[in-house]
Amino acid sequence: MDHYIDKFMQYLIAEKNASPLTVESYGKDLNQFIEFLYEAYDPESVTIAALTTNDIRDFIDYCFEKGNELSTIERKVATLKSFFKYLEFHNYIDNNPTRDIHYSRQKKYLPTFLTFDQIQALVAFECKNFGDYRDKALLEVFYSTGARVSEIANANIDDCDFTSRRLKVLGKGSKERIVFLNETSVTSLQEYLNERKKKFNCLTSPLFVNNNGKRLTTRGIFYIIDKRAKMAQLWKSVTPHVLRHSFATELLNRGADIRAVQDMLGHESISTTQKYTHTTTERLKALYHKYHPHAHRRHDNE
Repeated sequence: MDHYIDKFMQYLIAEKNASPLTVESYGKDLNQFIEFLYEAYDPESVTIAALTTNDIRDFIDYCFEKGNELSTIERKVATLKSFFKYLEFHNYIDNNPTRDIHYSRQKKYLPTFLTFDQIQALVAFECKNFGDYRDKALLEVFYSTGARVSEIANANIDDCDFTSRRLKVLGKGSKERIVFLNETSVTSLQEYLNERKKKFNCLTSPLFVNNNGKRLTTRGIFYIIDKRAKMAQLWKSVTPHVLRHSFATELLNRGADIRAVQDMLGHESISTTQKYTHTTTERLKALYHKYHPHAHRRHDNE
């Protein structure tokens, strides 16, 4: 992978006459992408030819989870598109994984979320083994806390206070904050930890582990959520970020104060939280047009 990045950097300098700042920016974006892949997969197995569009989309979701601004994500996408276009032109790859990636901050993006019924369907599976108990606890914690995927991946058992039903997470900018566990998530966590102790005979520090007892990676969490969504026949892309959106949207739909939601999500700016109000407004508008008799009067008279 590094070999191809070096060639691309040389191309930018020699043929595109790119400025040192541009080259440095491209290099940082590509190195972050490589680090993401190395965390998600065995570094030995990562090859440039094996990358897919889903890998690119997962990286974009990962950037959202890290709290990157829309303009920053747009730049990273532009970097990847330029890089893979170069590789395709020089026949280093047969298929360009960024060809179907379209991202522009000029468009108005409304967050994708699951309804309450869809969340219920997502966690409705029966627990028969360690993996089932872990997956259910993971999903319940995401929906209960609205935490970022990196926050859940890095959480430890000692960060949980089951008595007060709280979880301490390390958020953006290494800032600690407290998120809340509902009764269902506490029960699921306790059942999962009991099964984990039976399987491994002890409890190590990480809150969530894989089948080998190692800390669950962000990539592993993406995989679990996607797998459970498909099992629940939710025919949409479900990621940790979608669960975070669902948490915020449900709170606002039920009348929660936007400042309180901002604190629970760990947003520095209220404007970041306000995008969820657009979603709730669209939902209310749809309900109005569906049920209010006057909403159809103009169409009936036409």
